[in-house]
Amino acid sequence: MDSRVNGMIWLGSFVLLTLLVFSHLAWGTVPLPWRSWFLDGAPMESMHKLILWDVRMPRTAIAMAAGAGLSLCGLLLQTWFGNPLAGPSVLGVSSGAGMGVALVVLAGMAGGWMATTAAAVLGSGAALVLILFVANRFRGAASLLIFGLMLNYVLGALITVLQAEADQAALQQFVFWGMGTFGQGTVEAAWALGILTSGAMLGAWMMRRDLDAWTLGALTARSMGVNDRRFRWAIVMMSGLLTGGITAVCGPVAFLGLATPHLVRLLTRERRHAVLIPLTAIVGANLALLADWGVKGMLGMEHGWPLNAVLSLIGGPMVVWVLVTKTKSAV
Repeated sequence: MDSRVNGMIWLGSFVLLTLLVFSHLAWGTVPLPWRSWFLDGAPMESMHKLILWDVRMPRTAIAMAAGAGLSLCGLLLQTWFGNPLAGPSVLGVSSGAGMGVALVVLAGMAGGWMATTAAAVLGSGAALVLILFVANRFRGAASLLIFGLMLNYVLGALITVLQAEADQAALQQFVFWGMGTFGQGTVEAAWALGILTSGAMLGAWMMRRDLDAWTLGALTARSMGVNDRRFRWAIVMMSGLLTGGITAVCGPVAFLGLATPHLVRLLTRERRHAVLIPLTAIVGANLALLADWGVKGMLGMEHGWPLNAVLSLIGGPMVVWVLVTKTKSAV
């Protein structure tokens, strides 16, 4: 694609991201005047600073990190599997996190958001260990993809059984967690997700040439010097840790990892991962912040929509649009 068009896409993405970040920080139930962001003084201004730094800043940072991280996972998995339907939840890590939360919440164990987060981390970690074991036994990406789908089905069935036996209060708490949210994390969680996503982006950037080679086929990539085992383990580790960490903090967030890489490829017509990696992360952060607008009720509604509902409304038509566009171009 023409470099000027790519430049316009980069510029538009950065401008949109800047506008979304400032709008998230300034708008809400309590409007925050610009002068109250950094100035001390009246009690109202102190309250504004508390809302800004302890509530809205972590929420905005978590949304950006989750959107960028899940989109990066989708890009890595779609490149590795050579399958446009591959996404962060395909390996079963999200289902593992859901199983951990279900055991804690639905079984009537310790409650609270910290307990839920810890259970999600442990569940996703257990799923990741199992996936790494299977990845060491199966050399083909298709076999691991099928295993991930089966793991999703099995864990989903177990969660359904726990839901059927749970009391109403526990079931309500679990359903709320399953809707997904960017607004329940802390400052520490925002820092943790930011560091995790930044580290994964750095790792993916270091693998950019291997990823480019892999798009030519596994045999060609091996002939070009790509270490198949190290390549596979690196993608599984990055995808598993990112998906598990984000699911632990935000719940099972849908569609971002599946839709964003398609959108970036459609806009840029790029195959080079040196371009796809950073641009996919930026577009994913933009989509997450746009979805959070609906969640926060900025569309004139009294109450916001569930995060996964908003993401599905954004991502579903986007995937259909990509498929229709590809079908037309192939004809």
